[in-house]
Amino acid sequence: MEFEEIVAGYDEVVEFRRMYGRPDYFVRVAVADHAAYKAFLVDKLGGLPCVLRTDSRLTMKTIKTGP
Repeated sequence: MEFEEIVAGYDEVVEFRRMYGRPDYFVRVAVADHAAYKAFLVDKLGGLPCVLRTDSRLTMKTIKTGP
């Protein structure tokens, strides 16, 4: 199974994009708390042999969604 198929199959993944430039991929996840996020990032995503580096951003506040 390829990287994109594996990541797209994770229940936590709600958005997954291949990007131009860096980063190579954008993965948006929905998890219950910081512990669940760490588990996803370290155990699932970071556990894949093709993942060499990750960079994370957490939302502080949603200002607007939609049109």
